[in-house]
Amino acid sequence: MEKTNFWNDAARYGVIMALVAIVFDTLGFYTQHALVSLVSLLLFLLLLTWFMKIRVSQYGANGYGYGKCLGFMVGVMLCAGFIEGAYMSAAANWLFAAKYDAMMSQQIGLLENTGLYTDDQLTLMARWLRSPLWLIFGSMVGSAIKGAFFGLFIAAYTRREPQPFVQGADSARPGNDGSTDSDPDDNTRHE
Repeated sequence: MEKTNFWNDAARYGVIMALVAIVFDTLGFYTQHALVSLVSLLLFLLLLTWFMKIRVSQYGANGYGYGKCLGFMVGVMLCAGFIEGAYMSAAANWLFAAKYDAMMSQQIGLLENTGLYTDDQLTLMARWLRSPLWLIFGSMVGSAIKGAFFGLFIAAYTRREPQPFVQGADSARPGNDGSTDSDPDDNTRHE
């Protein structure tokens, strides 16, 4: 078993998830086809499951429980959300500003037709839709919620309980190699 760091792995997998999401976000500027959204969702689920299986297999007989799986998926999605939000900020303000404005003007138009919002509120919403901080924050929150929701099911499928009667299972546990460094998501004490 190799010793890994929770946030290093979450960031590495989050970058891959963000790059895939960026490809589909860019496609979304050019086409609003349901098939593109379906392929995006399926690829998201496959990647998240695959990354979780890799993470669980690193812990071998020591297991990787449901809560740790769910926490790791949320960590991956927070990292992915940060990168995707930074890309959307650049896309909204520079790269695809005209296409982004066209998409968002439709959304603002729908809100305006409800009659629930004043002109000042709609102007503020339109400004927030271009704000880099709001785009990054919204993307991180949205990605974390998406990861937690789908993670509820993926964690149940990928988790592995510890095998207490396997020879040498305790010596293979992260942080039990005589060093003082331990894995941040391993909250148990070893003596």
